[in-house]
Amino acid sequence: MIGIVILNYETWDVTLKCIKSIVKTETTEKICLYLVDNASTSSMPEELKKYIAEHNVTYITSKENRGYAAGNNLGIQKALEDQCEYILISNNDILYRKDSIEAMCTFMKEHQGGIVGPQVVDPNGKRQPSVGMIKTGIKEIFRFYTVLKCFQRKSMMKYQGMDLRADGQYRVFHVSGCCFMMDRKTAEFLYPLDENTFLYDEELIIGIRMEQANKQTWYDGKAVVEHHHGYTTQKNSVFMQKCIRDSEQYYCREYLRTSKLVLKVLDAYRKGLARIRGMKI
Repeated sequence: MIGIVILNYETWDVTLKCIKSIVKTETTEKICLYLVDNASTSSMPEELKKYIAEHNVTYITSKENRGYAAGNNLGIQKALEDQCEYILISNNDILYRKDSIEAMCTFMKEHQGGIVGPQVVDPNGKRQPSVGMIKTGIKEIFRFYTVLKCFQRKSMMKYQGMDLRADGQYRVFHVSGCCFMMDRKTAEFLYPLDENTFLYDEELIIGIRMEQANKQTWYDGKAVVEHHHGYTTQKNSVFMQKCIRDSEQYYCREYLRTSKLVLKVLDAYRKGLARIRGMKI
């Protein structure tokens, strides 16, 4: 049985499209859907209410929006209680091709668990970066997450695995948090996801926790999903820039044990970049 956790915030129409794409997929395993609403201010439309009732979707509401990890933890907890053997974490702006979920599940069975992430493409079918091939240490933060990335294009392609075959299958350090599947034992180990970040860097944290437990993370390019970016996040907004800064500081401090001096340099860089964009964070 596959438990699929979908996190919603405000964008009900996008969520409906995601659920419909899942219902249309072909799987040999039974699917249980868990829709988690992260304290949306708008009410669920009648069309979605009717659809989730018809397809036995478990609806879970959060009293407050505490971000990606906290919201997904509600769904993971319920999926574990329901004895799901595999758990798929999904953004609501993901559309599934008919065999994508089955491909990930088959991969899980063949590789005795861990985490597997699919090939992620945009609505035009263009492949998007969705993995990190190595641990994201402080060197990688500066090289690939600051303006220095403009001078590191070849290295960045290798870091993101974009130099490898799109339809390949290979070990990676982490996969994108927008869509990934894990077996029950891995879910039990990772639960609860670290709730100290609201948004961003969750996959970096999961990657380190997987490494520490000597668990495997894989990319399966034969499973393909479409990611329709930008429905719930706008990176140029003040709030999202603050999320990026806060998550980066937490990740570097708690998981990389970065020195206070380097943390201050990173913080100054993020604030300076925000000011250039006319923001204050």
